Amino acid sequence: MEQIRKSIVATGPSEFQNPDIVQARQKRFKQFTEALNRYPQVNEPEVQAARNAYFALQKALKAEFKRASDQRQQLGDVQARMRKLQQNFDQYPVPEPMTPPFSAQEVKDWVKQASEARTVGEHNLKELNAIAPLAYLPNNPGVPQSGAPFDADDLKRMQRNAVHWQESVQKNYHSTADTTNNLLQQKLNEIKGRWQEDPTGDKKWVFLKEDQVEQAAALFAETKALAQSSLYLAQALQQDQSLATQALAAINQAEKTYQSKAEMALNASRLPEPATEDDDLTELAEEILEKPRYQFGSYGPIVLTTDKIIERESKSSEIDIDDVDIASNGDVKLSGTETTWTYRWQEFKFATPLKDPDGRWYIWWITAKKYSSGSSITPIGEWVAGTSTKGNPILPDNF
Repeated sequence: MEQIRKSIVATGPSEFQNPDIVQARQKRFKQFTEALNRYPQVNEPEVQAARNAYFALQKALKAEFKRASDQRQQLGDVQARMRKLQQNFDQYPVPEPMTPPFSAQEVKDWVKQASEARTVGEHNLKELNAIAPLAYLPNNPGVPQSGAPFDADDLKRMQRNAVHWQESVQKNYHSTADTTNNLLQQKLNEIKGRWQEDPTGDKKWVFLKEDQVEQAAALFAETKALAQSSLYLAQALQQDQSLATQALAAINQAEKTYQSKAEMALNASRLPEPATEDDDLTELAEEILEKPRYQFGSYGPIVLTTDKIIERESKSSEIDIDDVDIASNGDVKLSGTETTWTYRWQEFKFATPLKDPDGRWYIWWITAKKYSSGSSITPIGEWVAGTSTKGNPILPDNF
């Protein structure tokens, strides 16, 4: 009895919260009671010692029963509480960092989700810290997801999760803000280094060619979206907005400067100086431009960029494989027919403004060709359009 009394731990969570342990203690105490009742010789020293140990054990058991009862009363249904806390974790996860660009609504939704996750972390940690010193949660090999009761290890894990929830919200916010602002700064630096060319010089095409204009528009739009994302994030979290607002002002100014240079470049766009003013070549160029199959449409002045007709020649071959033979040693032998064509043609080059469907005029650089020999599909004996390249736009007043 003395050994059992001394084994009772009267601090921390009481094991007497476990009904199985209580039942075992009650059974053992009943055995002591029955044993002691078989010795009515109360004056015998051994019996007196046993009775003293018995009553000391009884007192210790009652005290521990009372302590366990008080803890249970404070705790309520601890397993139900912990299930609810786990549900909180499952229902309100920490949102992953956002990838810019993002809209104001996306930021609003993210901040709401992050705020809920932070609240869950704070609430769960407070609850778990209140449970930890009171709840008797013996470790078991099962996991709650499989129906096993929560144990002390689960409680510690959930305490770590609650701290992690709060830290992750802050970490993911900083990750989103840093990623957005770093990308924004990179794009701002790119804009600052672009379009330094003289818009009236030979490189005016960087302000005029369609692909260049599209690249500029895309860069401005992308950078604006990043700056706006940074602003949305700062506004939603009541952070410093100066970087975003200054970036937007810088982007808008850079775009205005680019548009001003593009206008200067367009006003400076001219047809090339003619290499010759040969009427016959000009007439041949007109015939090509007016052929319906090319659909060149409206055209402006024709400028010859080569001073004469040039003779050219090239060869081309094609092999038709008739048979493939694989030898026993793995060698592959191919057999077939090789056809070679000799292309001979005359050519000259010219430039002319062509009107786009959108109403703008562009300088086109066209190679005129007349073949005297070629393949079975080569147009022989007529002047045709070869390579045709779309160049800078040009104003009709500058023709």
